[in-house]
Amino acid sequence: MNLDIIKHRAIAFDYLFDAVVVTDLQGIIIDWNRGSEKLYGYTKEEAIGQPVNMLHVPEDTQSITSEVITTVEKSGQWSGEVRMLHKQGHIGWIESMCVPIFDENKVMIGALGINRDITERKNEIEHLKHLAHYDFLTKIPNRSLLFDRVEHLIARSKRDKLSFALFYIDLDNFKNFNDTKGHAYGDQILVEVALRLKQCIRSSDTVARIGGDEFILVLENITDKSYIKIILETITITLKTNFIVDNENIYVDCSIGVATYPDNGKTMDELLAIADSAMYKIKHDNCEH
Repeated sequence: MNLDIIKHRAIAFDYLFDAVVVTDLQGIIIDWNRGSEKLYGYTKEEAIGQPVNMLHVPEDTQSITSEVITTVEKSGQWSGEVRMLHKQGHIGWIESMCVPIFDENKVMIGALGINRDITERKNEIEHLKHLAHYDFLTKIPNRSLLFDRVEHLIARSKRDKLSFALFYIDLDNFKNFNDTKGHAYGDQILVEVALRLKQCIRSSDTVARIGGDEFILVLENITDKSYIKIILETITITLKTNFIVDNENIYVDCSIGVATYPDNGKTMDELLAIADSAMYKIKHDNCEH
């Protein structure tokens, strides 16, 4: 090959915006451009001779290596999105392509990876997903995510012959707070209610806000029905403890209806209707007293 062409390619390699990482067959870095220095934080001198695995999040290394090798052997190249590990320890995302390097006898002697930083794009996607699935005010799951989780829970419970409980929680006289104190005041109450409800359940359970002052709580894998009563009492006590809003002590009560799978229903709509009906009956009875 013309020596001038080789020189021009070497210059272009170093000034590419993308990070280019070249390794030998043992996964040791043998070349590294300025784009890699910018992306990963290591100088060329620091990177050469080091295992390429240092650029991966440790728990991802095995799966990445296996997938890349298998795909390159099968189709001659690999591309995908993987997490990266910066020299300073923070984690980002890259869009990566890996191709084999052959010698003049067409024997593979290494690999070349071209990597582009997509961390900002990934973060934006995650942010949009969060907005779509979580309540903006209370930061807990919204109706959409709740229904999705329950549908998966129904399928799993049916398969494994498990039971779960769905609580329909409605705050009593909440409208009065909004009407007399304003919506900002009422919003503070809703945020505190969400926090307290989360404290009443296990990490495997779900609490969601489905609108206004209505919350749904889902308890997975109920093996003892007495646990439902315990959680009912816990919620009641937790919410009856005085709330402090704008330096004012207030009292919040609620009405709770419960439905269990599969005894009261085998679909989300059935369980929600049963729990809703039970909640309104309790609310009506409380009003009469």
